[in-house]
Amino acid sequence: MCDATKLNGQSVARYKKIVPLISLSKILSLILPPKCCQMKNFLLNRTGKQISFILFAFCIICFAKTIAQPTLGFNKILSGLSSPVDIRNAGDSSQRIFIVEQQGDVRVYKNGKLLKKPFLNISNLVKYNGEQGLLSIAFHPNYKNNRAFYIYYNNVNGDITLARYFTSRTNLDSADASSGVILFSKPKPGDFGNHNGGTLQFGKDGYLYLSIGDGGGAGDPFNNAQNGQSFFGKMLRLKVLVYTAPYYTIPPDNPFVNDPNVLDEIYFLGLRNPWKWSFDRQTANMWIGDVGQDSIEEIDFRRPLGGGANFGWRCYEGTHSYNSNGCKQKSAYVFPLFQYHHDVSTGGATVIGGYVYRGTKFPGLHGYYICADYISANAWKIKSNGTGGWNVYLQKGVPAGIVSFGENEAGELYASTRSGDIYHVVVINNFVETTPEVTKINTTTFIYPTLVDNRTITLVLNDVFYTVRLLDMSGHEVMRKDIAGATGKITLHLSGIKAGMYIAELVGKNTVQQKIYITK
Repeated sequence: MCDATKLNGQSVARYKKIVPLISLSKILSLILPPKCCQMKNFLLNRTGKQISFILFAFCIICFAKTIAQPTLGFNKILSGLSSPVDIRNAGDSSQRIFIVEQQGDVRVYKNGKLLKKPFLNISNLVKYNGEQGLLSIAFHPNYKNNRAFYIYYNNVNGDITLARYFTSRTNLDSADASSGVILFSKPKPGDFGNHNGGTLQFGKDGYLYLSIGDGGGAGDPFNNAQNGQSFFGKMLRLKVLVYTAPYYTIPPDNPFVNDPNVLDEIYFLGLRNPWKWSFDRQTANMWIGDVGQDSIEEIDFRRPLGGGANFGWRCYEGTHSYNSNGCKQKSAYVFPLFQYHHDVSTGGATVIGGYVYRGTKFPGLHGYYICADYISANAWKIKSNGTGGWNVYLQKGVPAGIVSFGENEAGELYASTRSGDIYHVVVINNFVETTPEVTKINTTTFIYPTLVDNRTITLVLNDVFYTVRLLDMSGHEVMRKDIAGATGKITLHLSGIKAGMYIAELVGKNTVQQKIYITK
């Protein structure tokens, strides 16, 4: 390739002419992405060193977006709430954030402070136990003028219930508790306490959407999700703000209004436990986090006007066949955009659906869908790759026990944990936020960690409890211990318990439950 010669006593390299096997023009066409190919002619007229430098710079510019990903941070703004399971804004330009506490309160975060008096207290109407309680709130798109909002909860009998209320005319930080009317209340087949689903959202079409779980029990024992005559395992779509019972009507373009085998209220079928889902406020795309059974968690996706989809449960768990008895051809079902396995390292065991970021504080996060897992403390960022597919990025080490995400009016994201914390979701690789003074509301009873890797859990008791039980996911008791009215901190060893998901339950005057995952 080269040899040496002498020039003024110095050895210098003399390069022989090489006949290229492929032209420079062809090389540039291969290595430059389409949006950079207009520079090819310019590069063909440069020297070798100039080309090397220019190509290096262009590669950085053209490919940087596929390399550098935003890193999420979680800036705590509140603590000590009682199982905050939903975070919403009213869309009324007040900049308030409304926080649903599962026990039956809706709290108001206003001007950086949590108001002492709840916006609404229906604890006397709610069965608060395990996955049951007050689960979601949604404000009418014209709330600023009509003051109407909707709540979803389990009533004292455990029935799933949708109700409408109005805000007080004289105090916008307080609901009118006497204004409530019931749109429907449905008993749960088998009287199971789990799989209530539980998110209300208004669409850009002005209709109210509600996700409902399959009603509970392992494997959907009544096949509710595929039963068109049942609300369970469905997404409903309703026209609301109707002033005569049942206080809603059916949108004329609902997908099953001409199908006698499916209730008119139903928009989607085949869901297991769609605990958290959302609309993309810019595109109106629907992102649904559907909690899995034995092995797979999934994120389902539909574009606007995509009603009528069947997401496949219990025929399929994710893309895997689960119970094919009575099922249709595979082509009849819509499969997840994204799924992950019950692996606490790279997956988890309970998906928590989130939102597409449309705020302005973090431009690098714009357009990413954010979701997390309740058990594993993993989160995912999902974004279109621009060619019909999706890029998915795993981020480990987010706060444990995230149960919900929410948006403020500006599209900034928030997250809550079952233990009572509220976080502002930020991007930490290009943003430093002054940590606000964390408001601690009270001291609550809780159980930690949720991800148990050393066969030990800690009970922090700030109420009187007599018994602690460990239940498997079918509700069978696998361990019981008398704690004799103890308070304070107690360490509990779980020797002899197989790896898997369980519910730790404290029994006393009140009952507290916490889902845990024993890793080994």
